[in-house]
Amino acid sequence: MIAKKRSIPKEVRIYEAIVRRLPLNHPRKAEFENKLSMKRAGYKGEKELDYHISQIDHSKFTILQDIRIPYNETHFQIDTLFISNSLILPIDSKYYAGTLEFHPEFNQMIQYINGNEKVYPDPILQTKIQARQLKAFLNSHQYSTPPLEPFVAITHSQAIIKNPTQNKEVSQRVFKSPGIFYKITPYLEKYQKEIISDQEAKKIVKLLLKKHKPYIPALDTLNLPYGELLKGVECPSCNTIGMEKFHSLWGCKKCGHISKDAHVAALRDYFLINGQSITNGQFRDFLGISSIHQARRMLSQLDLNISGEKKGRVYTPGKSFPLWD
Repeated sequence: MIAKKRSIPKEVRIYEAIVRRLPLNHPRKAEFENKLSMKRAGYKGEKELDYHISQIDHSKFTILQDIRIPYNETHFQIDTLFISNSLILPIDSKYYAGTLEFHPEFNQMIQYINGNEKVYPDPILQTKIQARQLKAFLNSHQYSTPPLEPFVAITHSQAIIKNPTQNKEVSQRVFKSPGIFYKITPYLEKYQKEIISDQEAKKIVKLLLKKHKPYIPALDTLNLPYGELLKGVECPSCNTIGMEKFHSLWGCKKCGHISKDAHVAALRDYFLINGQSITNGQFRDFLGISSIHQARRMLSQLDLNISGEKKGRVYTPGKSFPLWD
C-alpha cells in the first residue's frame, strides 16, 4: 500500500515561476534554468524508481514516497520508505549520468562524464545517516523499530556503476532502478520475524505523515531581482506575458487567444515568487488592472482566504487554490 504518493517538488514550481518571469536576456536566467533542470531531473529519476516499485508485490509493506521529518533542529529526508512488521527499507535516489565510482573508504563517489571528474558525498553513507536519524526519531517517540536496511537507487538509465575496490557494501546496497526486486528480496527472506504489530506499524506511518514537512526554499535566500521580474498575465496559448483585460475576458495581443481565467496562473506565480499573501493593490499592480472593484470581484471569485478589512484586506491561498498542482 502506498500511504503517501510522490508529488512534484515545491522547488520545481517556484523555479518554474521565476524562469517564466525573468526576461529572456536576464543575466540570472541561466542560473535558475539550471536549478530547475536539476530538480526536474531528480524528480524524473524518482518517478522512474516508482514505476519499478509498482511492479513489485508490496502488499506486506506500507510505502511512503518523499518524506521530510524535523528532528533535532534540522530535517532528514527519505526519497522512498518501505515499512513492514519485520523490516524498514529507506531508499535514496540518485539521478546521475556517466560513470560512477564508489569509494566508501573515503566517503565519496566520483562521477566521470564528458571528460570531467566530479566528487560527491558517498550516497551509501548519506542513506545510512538517514536510517540512523529515522531510528532515533522513532525511538524518541517510544517506538521500537524493525531492522533498517538502507539502499541507494541509481535512477539514470545511462549511468555506469563501478566498484573499484570490490567493496561488499557497495555491491549489497547500490542498484539500478530496474533491479530493485532482486536487490531487496534477500533482505525480505532474511528478516521474516515480526518485530512490531500491524497496529504499531500503522501508528508509525501515521506519525511520519503527521510530522512530514515538505521543503520550500526560503524566498529571501534566493536574492531575487524583484524589480526586474516580468509582471502581467501569461497567454496560455503562446506564453507571451501581457494579456489585456476586456470585461470578463483576457485577450492576447500577439496570438489573439481569449481566456476567462488566465489570471489564476498569474496569481499563482505571484504567490510562488513573492510569498503567500496579496493585497488588492498588489494584485492590480501585478496583473495590470486599474479598477479596485474589478480586482476585488476577481479575488472574491477564487478560493482564497480573506483577513483584514478595507485597505488592510489580505488574500492567501485556500485549500483548493492550485498553488502546487
